[in-house]
Order: sequence, then structure tokens, then C-alpha cells
Amino acid sequence: MINDSYSDQVAINVQEGLLSRNKNGQISAGLAQKWNHSKDGKRWTFTLRKGLHWSNGDRLRASDFVFAWRRLLNPATHSQAAYKFSGIVNADNISSGKADPSKLGVLAKNDRTLIVTLDHPLPQFEMELAAPTFYAVDPAVVQRFGRHFGNSSDHQVYSGPFRLTGWNGTNNHYRLVKNRYYWDKKHVASSRIDESVVSDPVAVVGLYRRNRLDLAPLTTQQSVSANRNRKDFHNYPAGGVFYLEFNQTGRVKGLTNRNIRLALNYAIDRKAIADQLSSGMDKPATGLVPEGSGGLTSQGKDFAKTAAQRTAKYYKYDLSQARKLFRRGMKQEKLNSLTLNVEATAENPVSKPEVDYLQQSWQRLGRVHIREHFVPFQQRLQDQRNQNFDVMVGGWTSDYAEPTGYLTLFTTNGSNNDGRWSSSKYDAAFNRAMDQNA
Repeated sequence: MINDSYSDQVAINVQEGLLSRNKNGQISAGLAQKWNHSKDGKRWTFTLRKGLHWSNGDRLRASDFVFAWRRLLNPATHSQAAYKFSGIVNADNISSGKADPSKLGVLAKNDRTLIVTLDHPLPQFEMELAAPTFYAVDPAVVQRFGRHFGNSSDHQVYSGPFRLTGWNGTNNHYRLVKNRYYWDKKHVASSRIDESVVSDPVAVVGLYRRNRLDLAPLTTQQSVSANRNRKDFHNYPAGGVFYLEFNQTGRVKGLTNRNIRLALNYAIDRKAIADQLSSGMDKPATGLVPEGSGGLTSQGKDFAKTAAQRTAKYYKYDLSQARKLFRRGMKQEKLNSLTLNVEATAENPVSKPEVDYLQQSWQRLGRVHIREHFVPFQQRLQDQRNQNFDVMVGGWTSDYAEPTGYLTLFTTNGSNNDGRWSSSKYDAAFNRAMDQNA
């Protein structure tokens, strides 16, 4: 199951959902040729295109979506993306083991007609259907490969413009080859795309300058500064957010104290971090939802900018206030000192300077000791899922431009709420947004 942006970049090129997005990011037809919904927004009907096939020649049917969605929601699958189906009839009960997957509100009326029934209107539903979580799966291929399904490019089939080749599950070089069974293959301009995973920021620029790469992400302050005056330098909004997750399970006594957490927050100069790590290319956060990527309010205004009118004050650098709150929290917890292990992704070239900055910032509070811990990306994900961390440097990019794509991160028992923070007020507000105010 896809739960990271790296896999997502490949998936959106080799698979396609019921719906897709055009070059402007707007919803467009995908494998479904047309769709409509009832007046109350609860019953959706999708008509698939004629003659759809998987990359191995198998027929692609509406029932393949039913199979895929039931499989993902089955508790035995342990998918962290199950929460995205919330709002579809019985989805929550199935993912929690209270109902059988066959009770999901999705029905293949025939090979080309899919009917989805919702508990209540979902403003983001069309956008979700263009995302990888809602892609179909070929049941015959899943049955053939069993637990090895999806572990390599040969253990998968594809519904999108390309098919993945040459990936054995761990290697850093692979190829996207035009899918001859794709319904719109005549409009696929490239016959193949070679992709490489290059973690060294200096090496990636060198490969680009030697015409070995067509695109080189600049991920460090040094690489941005050295290349920002080139004509081929472009700054693309990523629509993501980096955040710190504090373990709330009691693993570290001090982190369960609100004053200590606020102190750690106020001690961070976000603008300084953005300037230092990306030469100002990144924007300092004023909330969990990034500007320009989190959708609009009911008044048509950018949600993040509107929310910042109330939340920005909590993201301002204030060392004096941080020290005051830290002393108060330490006294409340009867602590003389606080030791925190800060974990980040080893492959990310900005992780080291980022954690170094946090260490310097937090040590200014006094009686704080920081241990830096860098692990491979997959290990970081596993540590998050198992709450095996004190402080985690995480990142998130939503599948769709709507605030709930980010705000769902911290709902109680949410599958990606790895720090196990909980607030009944937050949950109530989130549920109202998803239901009454949808």
C-alpha cells in the first residue's frame, strides 16, 4: 500500500483511477468516462470506458475497484490509508473489524458501472478518486503472486500510461515504458522514461550538467545558492509540510506536558530554518495546512491564510516565552533535565542540518539534551508506526487540495497519528467539518 510521496510519484504514472487530473490540477475523466451523483451527494455512479485492459491484457472491470477497496480496508491488510475511505458506507466499521469487507458501500452493477454510496457528502471525494489509494487492482494477479504482489515491477500490472520495468524492490534505477494497453496511448508522447534515485545532492547536479538527467531537484542551501541564477532554475510549490511529532504515549515524561511542548515550539525560528536550509525557497509554516495547497474556505479564501489569522501566533519565535513555559513545565513534571532523541531520514540531505538547528535551538532552553538519530526512510516509517521515537521529523503531502487532507493527521486513533496525540475538541471540530459542514 502506498503511503509515501516517493512511491506516489511512480504510481501516478503507471496507474490511473476512476478520475484523473488535467495539467492545471483540475479533476478530469480517468478510467471512468462519465460520472454523476444524486442530489444529496450520497450516491455516485461511474461509467467506465469501453475496452479497458490491464498491461498484461486482462480485462479491467468495475469489480476490480470493488476488490481493491475491500482488500485495502480489510484489517488483515494493515493499510495506513484505510482512513481515506471514511465516509463510504461501512468503511469505518470494516477497517476496525466490526463489519465484513463485503458490506462496503460499493457495487459493480456490471463490468462498466460502479456505484458508490456515502454516509454523507464528501467535498473531497472526486479529488480522492484521482489518488493512488483508490486505484483498482487485478484480482487474478493478486491471487497469482500472493504476498509477493507489488514487491517488484514484475509482480504487478498497470492501468496507466506507463508500466514499470527493471525494479526488483530495492534498486535505484528503473524504467517507465509506454503501456500499449492504455486507453489513451495515442496521446502518450514518451515511449520510455528512465528514473534514478540519487541521494547525493552534489552528484545529482553533476549528472544533470552532464545531460544524464532531465530534472535535478535542489535539496540543499548550497545547491540552491549555486544554481538559482541559471536560466533553467525553477521553483515549483511542492504543496507539502514538514512537522515535528512528539510521542504522547508516556515514553518520555516531559513530552506529555503541554507547557514543555509549547516551549519547544516557541524556541524554533522557522524563518531562519527556511533561509538556512533552502535559501528562502521554503516558506515558514503558520499551521499544518500549507498555503496554496490546502483548498479554500466557504468564502473562497485560501484556507491556510485564513487559519493563520488564529494560528500564526503559535508559530512565532519567542525564546523568552519558551524559557518561561519550559521552566513551568519542568516544575510541574518534577524534572531536573530533559533528554530527547530526535529521529530523521538518513537519505534526506537536509536532515542533518535541520536536526542540528533543532539541537541548538532547544539547548538554549537550558537542561535539554538532544541525541540525533538518522535512519533509512523505511526504518523511519516503521519507527513512526510503532511509536519507537521521542521526536520525529516528519513530512506530509495531501492527495488533494482540501484542508482535511492534512488535518486528518492528528485525529484520535488516526492511522497516521503516530505520536498518539488526542483531543476531543479537535476530533469534534474535524468531524463537523467532514459531516455537518461538508
